[in-house]
Amino acid sequence: MDRIGIVVHTGREHVEEVAKHLAVRCTHRGIAATVISGERAADDLEAIIAVGGDGTVLRAAAVALAAGVPVAGVNVGRVGYLAEFAVDEIDDLVDALAEDRFHVVDRLTIEVRHRGRSAVAVNDVVVEKAVTQRIIQIAVTINGNRFARYRADGVIVATPVGSTAYSLSAGGPVVDPDVAALVLTPVAPHSLLSRSLILSPSAVVGLDVELDRPAQINVDGRGFAGVEPGEHVEVRRGDQPIRFLTLGRHPFPQAVRHQFGLDHA
Repeated sequence: MDRIGIVVHTGREHVEEVAKHLAVRCTHRGIAATVISGERAADDLEAIIAVGGDGTVLRAAAVALAAGVPVAGVNVGRVGYLAEFAVDEIDDLVDALAEDRFHVVDRLTIEVRHRGRSAVAVNDVVVEKAVTQRIIQIAVTINGNRFARYRADGVIVATPVGSTAYSLSAGGPVVDPDVAALVLTPVAPHSLLSRSLILSPSAVVGLDVELDRPAQINVDGRGFAGVEPGEHVEVRRGDQPIRFLTLGRHPFPQAVRHQFGLDHA
């Protein structure tokens, strides 16, 4: 590998120092490293490396998806489920890049469609209330068939990679990223049906906002669009997977055990 892009969580001195170390180490191994400040990368990059926490990895993943290259994360934050590499593993990562000793794994993405626009998520798509004090009503269909009507703070459709993010905090399951599935989870529902639903990766989830209360769509935690009552939102598997660069050092069960503080349990 000859050229990589680096996405950095700016504004934190320690993070920027780690990114500089990564760039210097790349130079020593003959890899050209370019810091990416926008949402697009140069056409000749072969991978994107995020330096920060999970939020930085998600931002880097969007750049990697657009460029069609794999992404990896160096964890400098407190939560690092998506960032496989610790700071003290940077040298090993760069050596693997220089010597092409790495693996690339594909992970399912999801696409949201609304008013003729679309966006792709690595973690989740959330349709949630736009007004803090008022819950919303969402009618859910699956493959065009009526499923449920939720009066809730919102509804999450997550990927297995995103199952440890907002979906988990709303009571959803932790799903092995090797499993191809969609995870449907209501947020604080006023309903007897409060459990998550694990769906086929081919499922098409329809979300219709009802009554007179507006909602909003968030894609990987970033605002995408407002939704007026009566409007339809559709979520399905993305056409393009996100590709993660890995050395295979942290299998899924061990990663979960570490990130959730179970090492001494």
